[in-house]
Order: sequence, then C-alpha cells, then structure tokens
Amino acid sequence: MADSTKSTYQLKLLAGFSDEDDRSITIDNPKSGLTWAQIEALETYAAPVLIGDKYGASFTRFKEAKYVESTTIYVDTD
Repeated sequence: MADSTKSTYQLKLLAGFSDEDDRSITIDNPKSGLTWAQIEALETYAAPVLIGDKYGASFTRFKEAKYVESTTIYVDTD
C-alpha cells in the first residue's frame, strides 16, 4: 500500500461565558475568508443557543477565532 495524505481545514472559536469559563468550538471545512466582523455578528445568534457547562452560564462573546490547516501523512511501513 502506498503512503497517503489527509489535509484538514478548521475554524476554531473560543467562546466565553458569564462565569469566566471558556469553551472551544471547532468547525470543519468552514467558508474561507470570514472576517472578525462576521464572526462577531454570529454572537447574536449564538447567545440563545450556547450555554456554559458550569451552572448553565450564558454565552457572552467569541474571544478568539483562527483558521487551522493541518496535514497528516500516513506512511506505509510494509
């Protein structure tokens, strides 16, 4: 069997909650070229849906957003 390669592209968001806890949200194969303004606009829709795991804290904002691209190479050892 030949070596194989797998590439992934993700958007990683760090969501903040009112109890000062954070949660990471990863979206596979996101639309490219999103701006921070578009991500901030998403906060309006996320607020009623996302809740923290500690005492059901309310979502406050996205603290960070970054695109992550990675490549994994599976090497044939035979």
